[in-house]
Amino acid sequence: MAKQTEGRPGEQEPRPRIVQFNNRRYSIRLEPVFWRALETLAERNQVRLGRFIAELEETYQGKNFSSFLRVFSMLDAERGLAEGRLGDGRASLLDLVEACPTPGVILSHDRTIIACNTAFTGWLGKPYSPVVGSDLTAVLQVRTRRSLNEVWQDMVNGDTAAIDARILHVAPGRVSTAQGRILALPSNDPLTFYSVMWLTIGAQAR
Repeated sequence: MAKQTEGRPGEQEPRPRIVQFNNRRYSIRLEPVFWRALETLAERNQVRLGRFIAELEETYQGKNFSSFLRVFSMLDAERGLAEGRLGDGRASLLDLVEACPTPGVILSHDRTIIACNTAFTGWLGKPYSPVVGSDLTAVLQVRTRRSLNEVWQDMVNGDTAAIDARILHVAPGRVSTAQGRILALPSNDPLTFYSVMWLTIGAQAR
């Protein structure tokens, strides 16, 4: 029988590992591709894998931490694609969005929020982690003249370059409103689509 190779999609059986940090042990089952991604992220942050996972666990409030780690790894890959294809070698799109005082998010082709700046999370009143990885419409009410699905598909197809929308965020005791503009971003790869949404802050009702 031929020796199995980690890089083949059919050979990505979950593998259990125990990592620890500060006398805490984390028993996690992940496919090899996700273990490699997490190891790369830990190295990038100049920390050991155990500490990196412990820091992620502190921000997670759900019930399936392994699933969270998979999504976190995939979103980092999406952000890497956006940075690699849209950066100009001096400042990447991610850098520009983060530095901007206007609330902004970067969206993938399926409207998943793959990055956002601190102005956006400050406007929401939510921390970074629960927002990134969410569908845009799971976080905000996005009201457009036509169906959002229709105008979004027009933008993905290249039939329109921008979408104007009324944005609402409803939280207990607080309704935040804004004008939103979603802009399609150019890419050298016709199969890859990203967009950025900027908000013009409106009134807040309590």
